[in-house]
Amino acid sequence: MVAVMATALVATPQAQAAEPPSAGTWLAGQFAGGDHLVQGPDLPDPGLTADGVYALAAAGVGKSTATKAAAWLARPEQLEFLVGDGETESYVGGLVKLALVAQTLGTDPHAFAGVDLLERLAPLQDASGRYRDASADPAAEQTNAFTQALAIIVLKRAGLPSDEAVAYQVSTQCPDGGFPIAFAQPTCKSDVDGTAMVLQALLAVGEKTASPKALTWLAGQQKADGGFPSATAGSNANSTGLAIGALVAGGRAADADEAVAYLRSLQVGCSGPEAQRGAVAYDAAGYEQYPAIRATAQAMLGLARVSLADVSASSATAGVPAIDCGTTPPTTTTPPSPSPSPSPSPEPPASSEPPAPAPAGPDTPAVPPLAATGPGQAVPLTLLGSSTVLAGAVLLLVSRRRKVGA
Repeated sequence: MVAVMATALVATPQAQAAEPPSAGTWLAGQFAGGDHLVQGPDLPDPGLTADGVYALAAAGVGKSTATKAAAWLARPEQLEFLVGDGETESYVGGLVKLALVAQTLGTDPHAFAGVDLLERLAPLQDASGRYRDASADPAAEQTNAFTQALAIIVLKRAGLPSDEAVAYQVSTQCPDGGFPIAFAQPTCKSDVDGTAMVLQALLAVGEKTASPKALTWLAGQQKADGGFPSATAGSNANSTGLAIGALVAGGRAADADEAVAYLRSLQVGCSGPEAQRGAVAYDAAGYEQYPAIRATAQAMLGLARVSLADVSASSATAGVPAIDCGTTPPTTTTPPSPSPSPSPSPEPPASSEPPAPAPAGPDTPAVPPLAATGPGQAVPLTLLGSSTVLAGAVLLLVSRRRKVGA
């Protein structure tokens, strides 16, 4: 691939800082109330909150925030919205996202807030191997390549068989080697996000037939700036973060390095406003608050070179590193308050955090650098979507018109 071009830098130059501020520190400061992320003012987003858990784990920081986020996701109003009531409705997207939250934190997906997420997932698989939502409203069906791939990943992590799910996923491969987001379309159209997600799943289970061709197709989509495009936009942090996980798992280290350099070029450094330092912009247009929350969460796995099949908070620290831009460093690890999003609670010490649905292991005392960076109304529940304003509707996992928080 062509070397990363300097023109990929955002409006706030990052070259002045030898070491970018911690993306994990910035992201931890965006958790409203200290336990959930929002897609806009007063718009809690459970799916994005789950993405935040994976991101902090990948960075190896903010375990107390991630644990509080899991407890927020376990609240009855969030839990039922995500997974359904288990009787009249069950949703694949919510089940697998919460299962991965539990696995990331080292807790039990068979006992998340009293729900066996994997037991509920099992009957949603049809005879073809595809996982489908169960609902009285056929129009509520929202399963796609993301939900199928993530189901394969959580089954693999749980030590459960996934052969039929893998066979179905392989059967959806397009002639050019990539994978689509939506299933059973008249024309198979390969998609960067869909292919990256599917590859993470297939490579995790050791699939060797469809994966090589898919990896070649994905690598061929990388742009001259090192980034990867979505179906609706050019190079962006969201698609690039997801692609890196597949490239690393597939042994494409050089391509992954260029993609990581692209993500670094989007990160707000010490020359930027204090409240933005560490954030990753969606693309080269520069920082915008709410796209940056999603972009940072999704870029952090790429910056850490971590696949969703491997992400873990087992060695994560309770707090986050202070951002030191050459001034007197703060004496605490309290994340900066976001602007203009709702002001979160400070990062508490590990001893004061509320328990997760199932307790995780003890926090590691030392604070390491961020891995690889230095290294009714429907709430869209995305898994690593790739749009500045959630326009990438094809990536919605559980976007349905039903009561929220009722």
